[in-house]
Amino acid sequence: MTVRGELTSAHYWDTWWASSSPELISSADPQYGSNGWFLRFMDRVCGPLSGKTIVEIGGAMSFRLLSLAKHRSAVVSAVDYSAIGLEKTSELFSLNKAQVRCIRADVFGVNAGTFDIVTHWGVLEHQIDVDPFIAECGSLAKKMMVFSMPNMLSLGARGWKHYSPSNWQLHILHSDATIKSACRRLGFDCQSKFFGSPFFCINPIEKPNAATRVLSTAQLWADRLGRILPYQYGLRPVSPNRAFVCRRLS
Repeated sequence: MTVRGELTSAHYWDTWWASSSPELISSADPQYGSNGWFLRFMDRVCGPLSGKTIVEIGGAMSFRLLSLAKHRSAVVSAVDYSAIGLEKTSELFSLNKAQVRCIRADVFGVNAGTFDIVTHWGVLEHQIDVDPFIAECGSLAKKMMVFSMPNMLSLGARGWKHYSPSNWQLHILHSDATIKSACRRLGFDCQSKFFGSPFFCINPIEKPNAATRVLSTAQLWADRLGRILPYQYGLRPVSPNRAFVCRRLS
């Protein structure tokens, strides 16, 4: 099944998740732990998260959603059209002793009420037209939308395009103006942000060589410093995540 206006499909993601294995995430994890850079970013832009209802669109096997449930006591739901992905999601949360509501649907078929915060991480760049996708997300959001995509504007994206061209072609660089205009039409004030450890390379690497081994090692060590360096803040040239924080206007 290919969702309208999307570059990927349920089959693509079923194949992707079939080879993945749920992992036990430590509270000391530099990205997803209780003091990891992801939660520091969410604390900064959202405020207190305990008890908030949060849904992630494209939430299969999401360590970010798990982090919000496990370390911030958020009430979380994962929406995804990949049956295999949702099976693995249930296993992931069970392994980490956290609760999740799994909803098998694409964004145009969610019928699950509304949520305090609607999130998606690395989904919008697969959409040919941002307007219908953001409109559906906005209809689910009581207060906020917080989402990000890989930073295709960063210096590290040059290596991504060169070393993983097939993967690169599944992504579309939508401008800030396009995204903010779509959000404004729905009644949201939208601010752009960057966050995460410096971006050296992206996996899977399709053309591995000595250079990609160096980049992968640099990425690994940069990620490990996430507990002590202020990755909740970022810069366009180096950050891996290009994010948007959207608040519903009263």
